[in-house]
Order: sequence, then structure tokens, then C-alpha cells
Amino acid sequence: MDAKVVLIIVNGHNKARALQHAIEEGINHIWTISALQMHQNGIIVCDEQATIELEGRDGKLLQGHRSANLDPATLLAHAS
Repeated sequence: MDAKVVLIIVNGHNKARALQHAIEEGINHIWTISALQMHQNGIIVCDEQATIELEGRDGKLLQGHRSANLDPATLLAHAS
């Protein structure tokens, strides 16, 4: 939690449940990824398969946040 920026990469359907707990549920010691909710500059990058457990169950929720928001220079600029 002392880091300026925390970047978590979530890929594959086998991580979908963890991503769902990180984003849609409260902070929980069982799902340590959920602690990212307390970090001021937490970034999650995920593939479409990892989003299957999110609201809507098809990943459509995140489609508006794709490639334009994934430029590394832009992500890191927001963190400083």
C-alpha cells in the first residue's frame, strides 16, 4: 500500500471470480486483490475472459474503457 502505483494484470476466465470480488464486492481478507480499493492509484488491466463474472456477465461493462485508456504513458501520468 506504500507504492505510488499498483498495477494488477488479470487474465483468463480462471481469474474472473477474483476480479469480480476486487471490483464489485467489499474489501475482504479472503480476496486480497480487494485491498486495491483502498489504494489511491490502483490500476487493473484485464482481458475479456477475466470479465465474465462482472455485472452483466459478459464483460460489456468494461468495453468503454478499452485501448484508448491503456496507453502506458497516460496511465503512469495519472499516477504522478
